[in-house]
Amino acid sequence: MKKRFALVLPALLCFALLAGCVQQPAPPAEPDPSQTEPAGTDAVPFEDGQLYAAAYLGYAGFEDLDELPYYAQKYLGSDGSGLPIHHMSEAEYWLVIPRYDDMTLQLYRNDMESMGQTLVFEQQGCGAFVLACNVSDIFPDATVCLTRGEDTASFSPYRSLRDGSAVVGERGLDLSEGLPAPESDAM
Repeated sequence: MKKRFALVLPALLCFALLAGCVQQPAPPAEPDPSQTEPAGTDAVPFEDGQLYAAAYLGYAGFEDLDELPYYAQKYLGSDGSGLPIHHMSEAEYWLVIPRYDDMTLQLYRNDMESMGQTLVFEQQGCGAFVLACNVSDIFPDATVCLTRGEDTASFSPYRSLRDGSAVVGERGLDLSEGLPAPESDAM
């Protein structure tokens, strides 16, 4: 019996020493806020400096928007039925996709008579949404403001009276398809 114990004891000690040498996996690192993943899917072909994407969906009642499922499937991987809808007026419909899910959204109603703005909605940590706006062809009645840290982009999406193209602002990516291409000023 002592011989068996004498053989088992060294084997147990070796096993205990080896078990202590096995490295445990490191806990996952906290995500770097500057490297936050996009709000939707990687399918949106953002370029440097762009903070959002927008697509013109049409000028009709919401139930008549045939383009929403197409854009939602292509860029968000869904049918778009669960997206929030912000109504400024019942006219043009736009899909807006913030680039980062930690952005703050502020929606302003623009007043044509006073040329002022009124904050009507604010949300931290926003995702894609539909905006109904622009009852007038000559005055955008909504301003979208997206902020991430010190970086802010404000824009009022509208259809150009010049050529019908979608105008989504300097910091945005126009995802609209099937619209006339903007005319070139170079001749």
